Amino acid sequence: MKFGLLSYGNRKTGRFNVGDHIQSLAAKQYLPKVDDYIERDKLNSAKLEEKTSIIMNGWFTHNPENWPPAPEINPLFISFHLNSHHAEALLSNSENIKYLKKYEPIGCRDENTVKWLNKFNITAYYSSCLTTTLDIDYKTDKKSGNILMVDVLYKNDYKKIYKDNPLRIIPHILKGKFFKRNDRENTIKDLIPADILRNAEYETHSYYTKDYTEEQRFKLADDLLKKYACAKLVITSRIHCALPCLAMGTPVVFVAGGDLFNEHEISRLKGTIEHLNIISADDVQLTSKLTKMINIRSKDSFDWHKVENGTSHLKYAEELKKICKDFIAKNK
Repeated sequence: MKFGLLSYGNRKTGRFNVGDHIQSLAAKQYLPKVDDYIERDKLNSAKLEEKTSIIMNGWFTHNPENWPPAPEINPLFISFHLNSHHAEALLSNSENIKYLKKYEPIGCRDENTVKWLNKFNITAYYSSCLTTTLDIDYKTDKKSGNILMVDVLYKNDYKKIYKDNPLRIIPHILKGKFFKRNDRENTIKDLIPADILRNAEYETHSYYTKDYTEEQRFKLADDLLKKYACAKLVITSRIHCALPCLAMGTPVVFVAGGDLFNEHEISRLKGTIEHLNIISADDVQLTSKLTKMINIRSKDSFDWHKVENGTSHLKYAEELKKICKDFIAKNK
């Protein structure tokens, strides 16, 4: 049996999110070797000479029309997320339902994916995210003492949005967002103590596609994980920065605000952010139903110098490790 790893093609946005590659590195920990890289959004056209086992974790898919996957793929569906924008299209195809039922139960990264699959009578359960097991390859006792800021409130980074797509300025002016383009910086200064900001280093998960080959993107993801593992503190609004930090024992704070709690984002995040220390940039969110289920910390009483991670992810992480190891052992 051969073993494959998910890779990621170029998107029309001109950027890529290295969080995808971090999710693949979580799967790679379990593989005895990588014989092939299979593009996530072209699974149906994968050219494989023989049966290839693949851990199918992560975000699916920009192209639901490219399902079901090629018959040579032997999948383990674990930490599987269905994009809420395309879930209906993917599951309206009877062949896709038949395919998923063949490999049930489907382990899901979030509760919304469980609901989608159950709606179509596919047996599914909440498994949590495979990035919470990245301690296998990346946890270390060596600490740099660095404080890292990683894409904090990136959804409100209008300067970057306008740089990438100037045409968005017009609708943002009409909606009043354009006049709030400096609010992100002010909000961050209000939330995070000055001494933390003064000593922080800045990283991102968003890069221009043209600047990196796929091999370089995986190297970039690997380098970032090693930085996170050594850090004294990580502050982020990226779940695939925050969850790896949980796995590696790095103190981490998830900053939520802006569009991060809209309906689409919550469908993606519910089942992941519950394990994190959360500081909310929007006081209005403190009265929402969601905040009753997650660990929103008060910005006024939170001690940024003594951040302690929760442990609710651990029972899921141990089960994920067992499932993946059993799958690989069975298919060697």
